Amino acid sequence: MQKSLLSYQSGATSPMIFSGEFADDVEWCEGNWPELEFRSPEDEAWYAVEVSDICDALMISFNGFSYEHDEFYPADDFKNSDEILEFEERFRACSEQMQDVECPKVHEGTKVCATCPSVTGEVKFYDAIVVTVERMKHERDEEGNEVCGCDFKLFWKQGPYINQVTTAKVGDICLRAEENRMNPKVVSFLKEARRKLHGEPCNQGN
Repeated sequence: MQKSLLSYQSGATSPMIFSGEFADDVEWCEGNWPELEFRSPEDEAWYAVEVSDICDALMISFNGFSYEHDEFYPADDFKNSDEILEFEERFRACSEQMQDVECPKVHEGTKVCATCPSVTGEVKFYDAIVVTVERMKHERDEEGNEVCGCDFKLFWKQGPYINQVTTAKVGDICLRAEENRMNPKVVSFLKEARRKLHGEPCNQGN
């Protein structure tokens, strides 16, 4: 399956990061749900996705890809709590494409989601940590916009360069979101998966 995390465009909204417990409130207005990214088990890369609940299963659709790439997860398909937790940690709020003017906020220790070097030309996103930043004076383009030419040394936490350091430019980097809420459909699915795992009865409304 050849996918990239985003429909990669300068300034496009990218994937989202999520750690910790999901929020319990599942009654948000649809417009307030954070956009999602998902770390695919197939290649461990992050992709912008949409989710749908179908009976007791979760359907994951990858933005920019046909339905043939959709992934289907039944709630009763998890063998233990660790598998559910591992699945939960594959979701997070969409990261955002780093802008040239945001260079000063990126420094040693900043967690990012970035594209790694590829000999095939594939654009895939993986988590990394900024090791150092080789600062350069920012220029201006013909329209007066700030242009960052700095080099960012990234230590890769995932992907083909895991545990290695490579150099990236601002256009290769997405800044991870601070948002910690999750789509209610994912929250409900995780609750249902835990209920089925522990054999708890389904609560039927009055």
